[in-house]
Amino acid sequence: MSTVKKAVQDTLQQDVISDKVRDYANEPYFVKKAEKAKEFLRQHPIPERYLKK
Repeated sequence: MSTVKKAVQDTLQQDVISDKVRDYANEPYFVKKAEKAKEFLRQHPIPERYLKK
């Protein structure tokens, strides 16, 4: 896992790109939010006319 610092010559801003990013997929807060969203979509489906075919 590496960290790369990039500096853009036109700006004074420096971007940091890192592979060391924490995964929040299994955090209880986000799992609960995802379950609520799935349940809401089961109860209120998206109309067919708005779905891409």
